[in-house]
Amino acid sequence: MLLNLILTFLKIGFFAFGGGWAIVGILRSEMISKGILSAEEFAQAVSIAQMTPGPVAINLATYTGYKYFGFLGALVTTFTFLLAPIVIIFFLFVLANRVSVDKERWSKALAGITTVMVTVTLYSLVLPRISDLWTIFIAAVVFFSINKFKIHPLILIFASGFVGVLVYGIF
Repeated sequence: MLLNLILTFLKIGFFAFGGGWAIVGILRSEMISKGILSAEEFAQAVSIAQMTPGPVAINLATYTGYKYFGFLGALVTTFTFLLAPIVIIFFLFVLANRVSVDKERWSKALAGITTVMVTVTLYSLVLPRISDLWTIFIAAVVFFSINKFKIHPLILIFASGFVGVLVYGIF
């Protein structure tokens, strides 16, 4: 199982780019299809990863390793997840003086791909809960409040959590 986690996070580290939320969709697909986490466990892991400091994707890797193998598992999965970007950055620095790249075009291309990846992730996380009218109502109020009244997102997160506790109860 540890080898399965190591290979999964190493693969994702090499092929995923665009930041934490862009990678969450790939993590979801890999972890659920390989039976590492169920869809419900993954949703819970994302919630926990959001509450802890740091990028969501790294926190997911750390959480998953810890869940199955404790501190050592957390350390190993985090390291293997970060290994690929470290290797890639190293080689980019080595090749930087030898290859000419139009940085503006490259940045625009990556921004477009990242936007699509984040949209797919959002869709996959929202789809199972879209039938719940309270969730839709709370999300609409939050969206409206951010855009119309410019209320700080942190206030809305706590308010949404409070409303969720009132609507669904503590247990």
